Amino acid sequence: MSYLKSTQDVQCSVISDHEHGGIGEYTPGTVIDAGGSNLPSMLRSLLDEKLLWSDGPYSPNGVAQRLLPSPLLSDKEGLALWDRINRSPAYYQTEGEIELFHQYGANIAGYVKAGSVVVDLGCGDVRKVRPFLDILEAQRKPVWYFALDLCHESLTRAMSDVGNVYKYVKCFGLWATFDTGLDFLDHLSLDGPSFFMSLGSIFGNDHYSQAVARLREWKNKALLRPNDAMLLTMDATADPDVIWRSYHDDAGLFEKFVRNGYRQSNEVLGCEWYRDQDWELAGVLKSNPHVHIFVLQARCDVRCPVLDLKFSKGQQIDCYEAFKYGPNLMRQQFAAAGLKEKAFWKAPNCDIYQYLVTAQSGETTVLRTWMHVAQEKLRKLRECFREASRFAQCC
Repeated sequence: MSYLKSTQDVQCSVISDHEHGGIGEYTPGTVIDAGGSNLPSMLRSLLDEKLLWSDGPYSPNGVAQRLLPSPLLSDKEGLALWDRINRSPAYYQTEGEIELFHQYGANIAGYVKAGSVVVDLGCGDVRKVRPFLDILEAQRKPVWYFALDLCHESLTRAMSDVGNVYKYVKCFGLWATFDTGLDFLDHLSLDGPSFFMSLGSIFGNDHYSQAVARLREWKNKALLRPNDAMLLTMDATADPDVIWRSYHDDAGLFEKFVRNGYRQSNEVLGCEWYRDQDWELAGVLKSNPHVHIFVLQARCDVRCPVLDLKFSKGQQIDCYEAFKYGPNLMRQQFAAAGLKEKAFWKAPNCDIYQYLVTAQSGETTVLRTWMHVAQEKLRKLRECFREASRFAQCC
């Protein structure tokens, strides 16, 4: 059965973050502004921290490095390039995730309880998650699906694809960062468990200590109840030739994608510090663990007095680090972050894994219980405030 409808049938409006109310105030297919309109200032802050070193050298792994923040890659042009990349034959990762859902989607869906709030973190164009949504619908399982992304155009397109095509799966776009999206969801009157999806190697994809810290932080913010869970994808490919070909296609799509991110930084900073001709882009493949990194190296001295930015010839900037952690290392991450693996699945034709994790039972501490109680009280206070506001307007 096909659930597709024409794009004319889908409502894709943007709601200001000043208008947040209960979920009943939003129509399925709506793109909700939950902080996304503040993206320029957020990008500037990230650039100040990681590229400009406004508060001192950025040292994520104990070594100072200049780094282009990955959200800079996700503008309109970057989205178009990314769409071409993840459909190219050499880029196995997206197809691997789609195959996982086709083969094991019904099994994975068994862990999603009726009434769940399904949050797709960094959803992109929802192509890879579409088979999973179809399965939830076929199971007649009522859930709320929130496609969360920083790219408004990506969300608009996603909602035109899935916004109003299901009866049981209510779909919304959430224009937000992970943190502002989580804050917004706390405002809604949704009592079901949370089921987060970290597809595309988001969580876990970092230097080991940073990956663990990020997982632990997210667990403490998001996995607060016993039935809350997260589905996490990680690429475990170890063949260097396969890894290299996936990032160095004949059409040079990845190079265009990365260079577009640097040009986007010019727009955010209001200064053309980056010019293509001044920089050489190269790929670096490391082992133990396997990781592919794009490195931008200055061909000459680069100066931008407005930003007090100086690069000497040969100086490098890292971008788009892609770690390849196998099951053993991922399980070490989970244990160190206080997470428990409930199940895992492997793609049939490549080394893409999905892990279902929850907070360890011992993590249900007084602090976590207090956080949940505080959130519930805050939600009820907001409901009372909204009712009082409506009453005042009527009077």
